[in-house]
Amino acid sequence: MKILILGNSSLFQRKIYYSLKKIKRLKIEIASKRKFVLNKYPISYNSYKQAINKTKAKIVYISLVNSEHFKWAVYCLKKNKHIIIDKPFTINYPQTKKIINLAKRKKLFISEAIVFQHHKRFKKLISLLDFNRYININSKFHIPKLEKNNFRNSKSLGGGCFQDMSSYAAYIIYLIFSNQKYKIKSLDNGNNFNNFSFLVKSKNRRMKSSFKFNSNYKNQIIIKNNLKTYSINFAFSPPINKEVSLGIFDDFKKKEYKLYFKKQNTFDIYFSEVLKLIKNREYNYFYNEIEKRAKIKKEIS
Repeated sequence: MKILILGNSSLFQRKIYYSLKKIKRLKIEIASKRKFVLNKYPISYNSYKQAINKTKAKIVYISLVNSEHFKWAVYCLKKNKHIIIDKPFTINYPQTKKIINLAKRKKLFISEAIVFQHHKRFKKLISLLDFNRYININSKFHIPKLEKNNFRNSKSLGGGCFQDMSSYAAYIIYLIFSNQKYKIKSLDNGNNFNNFSFLVKSKNRRMKSSFKFNSNYKNQIIIKNNLKTYSINFAFSPPINKEVSLGIFDDFKKKEYKLYFKKQNTFDIYFSEVLKLIKNREYNYFYNEIEKRAKIKKEIS
């Protein structure tokens, strides 16, 4: 089996590559317009179009600047390729809807590479929640100022805080408020390029979230539920090289403790799931999930 990577992103070099190379019998092809140095892995193509036209890979991972996602996703689908796209899937709902419709017609797999929810710690957190009791969530993802040449600083390249981080927000809402009637209220004064925040409320659930560029680093989820408070740091981007913890405070027993989890690259689990779904031709779940999350992002914006 082959997979074609479009692009030479930092995420690919730090996490994705090391997950893919663990998969036996998977050959990685890379299309990059820049010089590529990663364990001396060779570049297969220096043209994206040529790569898609010539490759025998059935799967294409699109790891390009945000503004390029839609263009190359459509091109790949028309060439009968399954596609995986870095977050954000696209920069707006109409683009996402067009990709979904095309994938359905072509009977091809599509996925947005959101992976934080695959971590054992996050799964444990969700398993501990009592969804019949009131749930109050406070989440923050703030990052320091990016380097000047980072494409996320450019609106024309699909940058900005909302495009970079709204996929995380949409996934949490999709998960926690599933089958709930809820309202979303923006807490920003207009559409700010460097931050967005919002409040989500339903009958028995509440979530307040803040996402920022150019700020002191914060990456946490705190959940109060059934006389317990759960907290996780590095929530949306758990490190792959060290263990992480889930903090728990039991208000009834007045006791605080932590659960520890070994280091884990969540892309390992993600790719294992994706390859299994493609093999079994199980695509409908991802069509529906991507569309629901795209609608949520539209509501947030």
